[in-house]
Amino acid sequence: MTKKNTTELGKYISESREKLGISQRELARQAHMDCAEVSRIEAGKRQKPNILYLRGIAEILNLSLVELMKLAGYDDIDINWGKDVSEKRSTADYQNQIKSYEQFYFDALEEIENRRKTDFVCKGIIADLIDKIELAKIENKEISNDVILEQLKEILTVIRPNLDKMDKSKYPTFGKALHKNND
Repeated sequence: MTKKNTTELGKYISESREKLGISQRELARQAHMDCAEVSRIEAGKRQKPNILYLRGIAEILNLSLVELMKLAGYDDIDINWGKDVSEKRSTADYQNQIKSYEQFYFDALEEIENRRKTDFVCKGIIADLIDKIELAKIENKEISNDVILEQLKEILTVIRPNLDKMDKSKYPTFGKALHKNND
């Protein structure tokens, strides 16, 4: 773990704390930790602070615990594995996850509506083709295979996107939601 990471962590916490108008003493009190520990973390003197301290800071300042852990030098295994992952997530992490699910839900609804519109276009093309065939039959005329073939090709072109599976990269995952917050 480099001094750079602890300095970035300290700066991030300090700026977030000051933005909310909270003193180091008040942050320490609310996070149930010693004021000197808050000072050491912000000064970059504490290497890899205890996750419980980081969790308290994340909750009070409404920050992502995952982001604090990354800045503190914890690796992906420390962050994403363990007996109880919920201990490694803050309220802000869960809020980001909820936003990810909301976005996925609205994207899925839009996808369904677009597919429905495509279905209606195809239905219209088929109805038009049926009308042409029935009219030709009533008038004792023949409809050319080229006309039928052209309309069938049009249906295939229009319906092709509906046959594609939904893009799995748009599915919400806990890790993805957290990383989106960092972009």
